[in-house]
Amino acid sequence: MKKVIILGSTGSIGRNAVQVIRNLPRYKIVGLAAYRNHRLLAQQAALVKPQIITLINKGQHRNLKRKLHRVKLLSGEDGIAEMIETLDADKIICALASSTGIRGIMRAIERRIELCLATKEILVNYGSLVMKKARKCRVRIIPIDSEHSAIYQCLEGRDRDGVMNIILTASGGPFLRKSLRNVRKKDVLNHPVWKMGKKITVDSATMMNKGLEVIEAYHLFGFPAHMIKVVIHPEAICHSLVQFKDGTMLAQLSTPDMRLPIQYALTAPDRIPSTTTYLDISQQKTLTFAAPNLKKFPCLDLAYRALDAGKTMPAVLNTANEEAVRLFLDDKIKFQHIPKIIEKVVAQHQPHEGNLDHYMQATMWAREKVKSIVC
Repeated sequence: MKKVIILGSTGSIGRNAVQVIRNLPRYKIVGLAAYRNHRLLAQQAALVKPQIITLINKGQHRNLKRKLHRVKLLSGEDGIAEMIETLDADKIICALASSTGIRGIMRAIERRIELCLATKEILVNYGSLVMKKARKCRVRIIPIDSEHSAIYQCLEGRDRDGVMNIILTASGGPFLRKSLRNVRKKDVLNHPVWKMGKKITVDSATMMNKGLEVIEAYHLFGFPAHMIKVVIHPEAICHSLVQFKDGTMLAQLSTPDMRLPIQYALTAPDRIPSTTTYLDISQQKTLTFAAPNLKKFPCLDLAYRALDAGKTMPAVLNTANEEAVRLFLDDKIKFQHIPKIIEKVVAQHQPHEGNLDHYMQATMWAREKVKSIVC
């Protein structure tokens, strides 16, 4: 029996992960963690009966405790680390909406728990530290993002020296063929393909999500930035590609359903039947690809520049984006202000290396800088 902890169980990825695991033989959820959705967390606990659950937001701890029976309840980020330390888990799914819980993730790697990673911010902010720890402890990190899962599958068993480019596909978001003038929030949050949380949906609209995925791919697969390309693919059927030096391209195609990469992250390299709708390629009339418009979507270019700068710069980029998106969702700035704020913040940052605390200090600096710019 494979024992699994899910961090971020009440989010889109987490909810799908619960569903996937309940349909997988020989897999059991032993731990759940969420940030603040205590009602759904209580429902999930009653459904899957984990040994421990953690609610990161301590303010909701009392509300959740009343609803639990025979389940140990922890709180705060320390609760994540304690849950990981206590449970003898085989795999941990990290699907939190931010890099919250990074200390718990580092402890999980030290305990040689296999990491199924959906939280791209973990590698964007702390990629060099996380990957160094994973290599030292010989722990597999298997991506859940559909694009990185596709790359992972295309590279399996292949000679890395034969790779020329890895190519991440992007749907283009809601404004691929629309003007960015007079953008309304409801238009931003209306993604044409994926049903996701608000923050990642905004990131898709600005294409910052794809920029963060470029940085994540750099850490996951170890290829330099110039070998990591992005193409627009609005049908979202081809989830990414690998181009080899002989001109061959391998691609992973499937229906756009996150349950499939979640399941593969858990079962790799084994493949078993899934509950997703299988792709009937004979019914797919078109597969189109195009280069991204960096002038229209400057966040993608900002991400490449942050990756080139390296050190703490990607963490600052990501944090500035988080704060700008939060301000947009709170109706305090306009959509088109997001990349401008991010560019101002990264322009004032001097990147540096250090330990986890140094990187965290850089993220705190970025948050304060955004506030100073907007206020």
